[in-house]
Amino acid sequence: MQEGFNKLKELQKVLLEEFDIEAELEDIPTELHGLKRKFQKIQRTIKEIESNLESHNERSKKLIKEKEECNLNKDKYESQISLIKTQREYEAITSEIAQIKEKLEVIEEEEMNALQEIEEMKKVIDEQNDLYVQLKTTIAEKGKVVNKLMKEKQKKLDKCLKAKEKISAGLDEEVIYKFEKIVKKKDGIGLVSIRNNVCMGCNMILPPQFVNDVRREEEIIFCPNCSRILYYYEEKLEDEELVI
Repeated sequence: MQEGFNKLKELQKVLLEEFDIEAELEDIPTELHGLKRKFQKIQRTIKEIESNLESHNERSKKLIKEKEECNLNKDKYESQISLIKTQREYEAITSEIAQIKEKLEVIEEEEMNALQEIEEMKKVIDEQNDLYVQLKTTIAEKGKVVNKLMKEKQKKLDKCLKAKEKISAGLDEEVIYKFEKIVKKKDGIGLVSIRNNVCMGCNMILPPQFVNDVRREEEIIFCPNCSRILYYYEEKLEDEELVI
């Protein structure tokens, strides 16, 4: 059984390294994933603004056309003023001209606002396109670094897995399965001693018969409280003082 405990101690070291590497493999691409999400967001932003820009351009064209029609009508009515013979006709035409001018003011204001918004959107698109290009380059460079690190860590992980397989030879598969879960959940410590009837993993006082069962080392025994594998620690007697 002592040999089994020694193997478990070796296995624990390998498992800790394995778990650390797996955590690193998970963390390494985190920044790259964040950059890619940002890149996708910029793409969506550009598409949305371009769609709005197209709508504003169509609106601007429509306003220009309306303004041209208004000016044509205004010119037509103004050209008729010299032909007017009665006050009523004069008042009617000048009223039409006044309405057209009011409409022109509204159209021109809308057109000016539309043009300002178009310029702002073009500016934002240019800024977003610059970010798009920069981020694309950054992602490509970061991707190379990440791929290199991932390959290096994967080689180390493969080495750990081979070492784990070698150490685990001869050990019960169910014990190994439980032991791995314990090491992962219990801060990297899956094998602890009993000292003075106390589990050194959770400090729980254990029944004397239970301690004796552990001490006999006839089977693998788990702590009933923290689930760690237990082994008995033999206290060394202090050397007796020499009498001169």
